[in-house]
Amino acid sequence: MGMKAGILRGTLCFLGLWSALLWAQPAGTHTVQRKETAYGIAKQYGVDLNALFDLNPWAEGGIRKGDVLRIPASIPEEVKEDTVPPVVPDLRTSGEGTAGEKREESNREVPEYVDQMRPRPKPPTWSMDTLRIAVFLPFHSGRDSLSGQEMRLQQIARDCEAGIRLALESDGLRGAHYKVGFFDSGRDTSGKMLCSEGDLSVLGGPVDVAMGPLRRSRFQEVERWLPMQGAVHAALTDLGGGLAEGRSGVVMPYVQVKDRMRGLAAHVASQHRGERVLMLATGDIRNLDAEDAFRRAWEELEVKDSLLILSEVSVQSKGLGTLRDSLTDVRRNVLVVPGGKANRSLAGVLQTEIQLGDSLDFRLYADAAWKDFDFLDHDLRERVGFTVVDGYDTPADSSRIHAVDSAYFCHARELAWSRGGDPGPYAWMAFDLLSDVLLWTAGHGKGWVENLTAGEALMEPAKQAEGHLHIFDWRAHDGMGGGVVNSAGRILCQEGFQWVEVNRFSNRP
Repeated sequence: MGMKAGILRGTLCFLGLWSALLWAQPAGTHTVQRKETAYGIAKQYGVDLNALFDLNPWAEGGIRKGDVLRIPASIPEEVKEDTVPPVVPDLRTSGEGTAGEKREESNREVPEYVDQMRPRPKPPTWSMDTLRIAVFLPFHSGRDSLSGQEMRLQQIARDCEAGIRLALESDGLRGAHYKVGFFDSGRDTSGKMLCSEGDLSVLGGPVDVAMGPLRRSRFQEVERWLPMQGAVHAALTDLGGGLAEGRSGVVMPYVQVKDRMRGLAAHVASQHRGERVLMLATGDIRNLDAEDAFRRAWEELEVKDSLLILSEVSVQSKGLGTLRDSLTDVRRNVLVVPGGKANRSLAGVLQTEIQLGDSLDFRLYADAAWKDFDFLDHDLRERVGFTVVDGYDTPADSSRIHAVDSAYFCHARELAWSRGGDPGPYAWMAFDLLSDVLLWTAGHGKGWVENLTAGEALMEPAKQAEGHLHIFDWRAHDGMGGGVVNSAGRILCQEGFQWVEVNRFSNRP
């Protein structure tokens, strides 16, 4: 009996030493080719995926063509069957798998040290084997001459192209295979769109993510194409929140008027509780949506707080007679002008009125469009605590980009090189929007828009990524069956001749 036990112990020691020598063999290398994945390479060499990551820890974040991987020595089949945990199937393959991937359950006892292996985080995977991206931009290709409007659209298209290319070349697509096609959504002299449904065949399958186009009529035309069914369609311009109504999968990057006014009302109420607030109503048809939205938002706040006081003053852009009667030198005059660009002439008249009443104390709140009224005096802005609500639909300013933000400057340099000049705001919008859509798609598949509108609690990427200008907080526009709109925003106040962000709000319940 003692002799048999000695022989058994000797055999086990030999097998253990043999196994250790196998693991200690020098590793080979493999140069990553196009469309290869870490899982596929591990399977090709017959090694465990965790062992591959042991030698190449950086590969857990994704691999690219040209990367060189160190390959661990393989283990004989009789050792692998007993010691290697079952392979996790690739999420990009079908549920049935292949015959080679199926394993028979073993009733043999698992070695003790297998239970001590620490679980590893799974490498990033995509729910689709190949991500197909269609970009619709008005290049107006083949045209000898363009009108002024067409030239402007073409410049916007070039900016968008640069931003989209930067997003595709950045870290957002680590571990993913993708095909991208740029299609001309301009119209020929007969009014027909220069691209057609058949052109999408170059992508080799249905579209997963679409960007653009810029015109409402073309947006509606393209969304009816068969390859576009089920795609996440990100609109690059503010076509109005109504475009997302009843259209599942539509993503609107601009903060809608009612959301901006809700944020402005919340901020004014927090700063002037117990004071009388004067809302200047112009009655201009271009301002009606904003004025109505501010009224409704304030009424919702009044229900919860009886110390909120709002008085409405009807004014005209060329005269402020009724406003003069409402001003007082006893307390602060808090003025709110909800409208945007349509209030340009009103802003000039109001500036004169405030300058004449230099003994009065003013606080002025308006839409972010007022930032672009270059005739407004900077000293006056400082004196009245000029504050605006911004829906992140304006170019970057000093309040968003810090001098040491190296990620931003690296991206700006790459955009300028790709664009052949200074990138416009659409370049940054396209870059930020596509990066965010890719993150959501990576985490939840292209059905994330429908799932979000259905009220599912989905994991959300970081709201402020390094080197990005825009923040997106997606929410359902009109409930089930519709798209999502951005509800993120900011309140900016001019201090020291710079715009400083004083509050960030979100309307997500």
